[in-house]
Amino acid sequence: MATQITYPLLKAAQPSAYTAAASALQPVIDGFEQATADLNVKVYQQIEYSWSGPAATAATTKIGSIVADYQATLDYLNRFQGLLRSAFEGISDAQAYLSAAGTIAANNGWQLDAYGQAQPIVTAAVHNRAIMQQLYQSMASNPEYAEMQDLINRALSTAQAVNDQISQAMDDPEQYGHGKTWQTDAARAETTASALESQLEKTVLIPSSNTNSAEVAAWWKAMNPAAQVQLIKDQPALIGALNGLPAIARDKANRIVLTDDIANDTRQQAALAAQQKQVEAEIAQLQADGKDYNPFDPALPSLQMAALTDQLNSIKTRLAGIDGQLPALQGLQQKLDMGGQTVPFEKGEATMPPMYLLGFDTNDAGHAIVACGDPDTAKNVCVYVPGLNTSSNSTHFEYDVQHTQNMTLAADQDTGSNDTATIIWLGYNAPQMDGLQSAAVASTDDATAAVPNLTSFITSLRNVNTEISNFTLLGHSYGSLVVGETASATRLPVNNIVLVGSPGVSVDAASQLNINPSHVWTGSAPHDPVARLQWFGQAPTNPGFGANQFTVDATGGSGIADQHGEYFDDPYHNINGDTGGESLTNIGYIISGQTSKVQLVHPAIPLPPRSNPIPNPPPYTPSTTPQTTPSPRP
Repeated sequence: MATQITYPLLKAAQPSAYTAAASALQPVIDGFEQATADLNVKVYQQIEYSWSGPAATAATTKIGSIVADYQATLDYLNRFQGLLRSAFEGISDAQAYLSAAGTIAANNGWQLDAYGQAQPIVTAAVHNRAIMQQLYQSMASNPEYAEMQDLINRALSTAQAVNDQISQAMDDPEQYGHGKTWQTDAARAETTASALESQLEKTVLIPSSNTNSAEVAAWWKAMNPAAQVQLIKDQPALIGALNGLPAIARDKANRIVLTDDIANDTRQQAALAAQQKQVEAEIAQLQADGKDYNPFDPALPSLQMAALTDQLNSIKTRLAGIDGQLPALQGLQQKLDMGGQTVPFEKGEATMPPMYLLGFDTNDAGHAIVACGDPDTAKNVCVYVPGLNTSSNSTHFEYDVQHTQNMTLAADQDTGSNDTATIIWLGYNAPQMDGLQSAAVASTDDATAAVPNLTSFITSLRNVNTEISNFTLLGHSYGSLVVGETASATRLPVNNIVLVGSPGVSVDAASQLNINPSHVWTGSAPHDPVARLQWFGQAPTNPGFGANQFTVDATGGSGIADQHGEYFDDPYHNINGDTGGESLTNIGYIISGQTSKVQLVHPAIPLPPRSNPIPNPPPYTPSTTPQTTPSPRP
């Protein structure tokens, strides 16, 4: 039976308690919502798509029941939270009516007692009944008295309606009967789900990012094609980031992520532009009405003007971020669509190999792994690690992708066949700076953090494609430091290391890169300011470093740092007007394995005889030892 709401009960009610309870319930709801989604996607759907037979039917039936229990509990919690918020709003409205009634009473010299009855306020004891009656009659004849009474009645009826609604809902077994045992039901469901998830983890769950790439490849091959397609559709970000998967699978997944991000940015851009227009109109109206300044101090804005100005600045900041990022993402999408197109290259034309998006996200400054050519079938593979200011959220990233395309075209031109894949690996946080004084570019922190990711990615390429005959790892600018730190930390399964425009690689000799120095190549433009820094050890172009230095003809551009970006440019056709020439030709020879054609400034210094010489890389055999390094964060 519903409680009868009286004036004293309404007066004493604390509506803030309802909203506090609703807020306290939110983490519980969030937890159940995430648990329900995880249980459905990670277990139920993967059983359904990847497993068939009687056992699978039994499993889907059981886990389906658990998912239903979770969902029922989540529905109950959401409804209960809604009731709490409705109670807050209803009781707040009711008390607002009481407050308005109290204001009318005070303005007329009346007072409301503890039971909501109005009476005149007298300054001294009045014993004359006639006088008191006259006061009450005067009060009752006042038009505002009826308004006051109406407000009190509305307050009580509003509160009563809220109370009846809650009481009726809580007595309805179909809506809230489940709530009586929700804690017990939830605990039981969670225990059962955890046990099932543990049993199914090895066969149907998506591997974690640090899973050995050979194990990832085996997991993918064991899955039926329909399940693979569904996983790409349902979990594109997770699938796109997994080392060990075929390039075509990662490309499909990451293109979904890219397309979704472009659509989301487009929507936000339109919404923010509309908000900006609205706020600017409100500011203009304030100014027209003369309400944009503080009447007590005209030098200061009014409170409303200050609030609108802050709101406008916030909108402009967010809009500027999207205005910068969206064209970059659209430009990347256009580059990915160039596969199969006929493009001008050097003195003729070439057909652009297929493009693959092997990793992508917009976190921090943005990350992307883009291949020109299929790394799963290519005989010649090059991983290119870019450096300073590289960001997939910047339109300048188009230049970096073109560098990747140029290197593939140059190598394919050398071999006369389409057997090259060059990959720009922006799987780390490249330092972002406004000038050479930036602290980030002078630190090895970003390079050190990239080592396990780059190691894992390189190893995964070898695991997927065992037919690679010539594997090159190339680092440009700060990227050469990433390559140096990675190569000096372990013996990488690569045939060549190339360092261009390098500020140093954390070691002072090519022999410290765990590869025969005759397979280390370096180049530097004559006026490249970064290559002169030597922040991270001596310049790799110094003869004492012991590497092959190839010739570089980089003379284009007018800025002091222009030559720093010319190493991969086609001297006849490029989007930034610079000229690479000899540098691109020599790099193409190295990538294609035709190192005897490389034009040298000086060759590598032969190593002195030693009991355990550093060998040339042998044919690579995929490792079966589990790796502990995480996969590259795209």
